[in-house]
Amino acid sequence: MKRLLTALLLCSAASGVANAQSAQKYDTLSDELEIMSGVLKTSLRQNAATDSWRISQIENSYLAGQGAVFTFSVRGQSGNWVREIETLVEGLVGAVPPAPPAPSANSFSDVDDIVFEAAREWEAYAEETSHRFSQAFADNNSRLRDLRNMQREIAWEAREVERELRDITFELRHADEARKKELLVQKEESEEQFKALEAKEKSMKDELKAIEKEQTQQMEARKAQQQQAYKTFLAGFESGMSETLCRFGSGLRGLPENEHISMVLKDFEISESRERKDRIYVFTRADIVRCVQEKIDADKLLTNANVYQF
Repeated sequence: MKRLLTALLLCSAASGVANAQSAQKYDTLSDELEIMSGVLKTSLRQNAATDSWRISQIENSYLAGQGAVFTFSVRGQSGNWVREIETLVEGLVGAVPPAPPAPSANSFSDVDDIVFEAAREWEAYAEETSHRFSQAFADNNSRLRDLRNMQREIAWEAREVERELRDITFELRHADEARKKELLVQKEESEEQFKALEAKEKSMKDELKAIEKEQTQQMEARKAQQQQAYKTFLAGFESGMSETLCRFGSGLRGLPENEHISMVLKDFEISESRERKDRIYVFTRADIVRCVQEKIDADKLLTNANVYQF
């Protein structure tokens, strides 16, 4: 019995020592990860390729048997990185609604329906594009509002002229010769009014087309700027990250050499279905050690990394 108790006490003591050592090991690794997070944040801030987007926060964690994970939150100047990226991707995948057709200038027999239908369609289009590119389209949206007001005025004038023509046509059926002459003059004047309205309508149609073209150009310019900023930020991030690992990766002494270091850009990518995804870089601890020892350079380290979206 004494031997059994002694064996149990020895096992318990050994287990306690092992647990204490394990806890100490993880505490040490946690300190090393915190130090590396600070080094990464400083390095990426100093080597930022653009002031538009920046790393705002770095979190770290450790998965036993797998490795260390650093998660980066990215923030734009506007404070809404995700909105900026969504805008970019929406432009890339053609999410901006197509401009509605301008009203036909062939006839004013249904001018009321044409004008107000066009006004509603263009209002919806202006609101949608304004939501996505409010700053770029601010001036054009003001012009659209002016055009809608003009369309309403033309619609009202067209209804009045149409009413006058109906009255004249009806009265001509029963008028004497003297009155017919007067009515025919009035009819000619009303028809001239129709021509003037038609000319105004055509002018608005041309203006609407010009606005559509200008908005498309503004959108393309904005897309190009965002794409360039996106590429510039990403290039700076990848360069700073890999160079930092090559210079300071030896500081992660508590990380087993057969494990990995993963870098996660949180919600950085937007898929074609507008789903937010992380951009993930997975480096082997062995490659980082080789880079620290100058057996490979930072570019090779980045090339060897497993990069994907999830």
